[in-house]
Amino acid sequence: MSLLITPEIKTSVKLFQSLMRIVNKNKEESLLSKLELDGITISEAKIQSPGYLSSVIRTIEALERASTIEKVNMLKELFILGDSTGLIEKRPDFYQEILSIFSELSYREILILFYLNEGGLPYTDDLHVKEPERVADDDSLPNPQEQYEEAIQYCAYQVTVNSDVLGALLGRLSRTGLIGNAPEWTSLVYFFTPLYRDLKQFFAKEFHGT
Repeated sequence: MSLLITPEIKTSVKLFQSLMRIVNKNKEESLLSKLELDGITISEAKIQSPGYLSSVIRTIEALERASTIEKVNMLKELFILGDSTGLIEKRPDFYQEILSIFSELSYREILILFYLNEGGLPYTDDLHVKEPERVADDDSLPNPQEQYEEAIQYCAYQVTVNSDVLGALLGRLSRTGLIGNAPEWTSLVYFFTPLYRDLKQFFAKEFHGT
């Protein structure tokens, strides 16, 4: 993910760096005391916003649980995007929902989602997935079963696991609600859910009107 460097993003980067120092120091002071001690300047509107402060707390907690530098970098970009665009302040619940999903995912699981998307995995609400009889009657429509198998093969190759192992990992990934089964297809076949589409739109900044 690449971000256009703007003054807002630079400010968010500084704030994130301060959050990282807070995590590393692991002090017992209250959140606000930590922020003040670390010299973070937050506007009065943000200080008065329980949702914003709650999002900062959740971000700190997620950083404390992150076990790899790749995961920390993912959380960093998520925070910078959410803060610099004003999303955290305006829609803290949505930011925290996304943060919760990322906190639960391992870095390998994040890669799996990325490669499944690159491999062309369809969505549960795609018309040809919801109405499989259309596939039988219209040769111009892709076959969801074949799309799934192609996405699995592509993803397995990229993350260097065999298809059986990847299938087990998909079962675990379904707990996030980002992938799931479609009632018209066997439970062994997974598709992206609309929630994954929302996640993609978030990173594409479609939620910010840009």
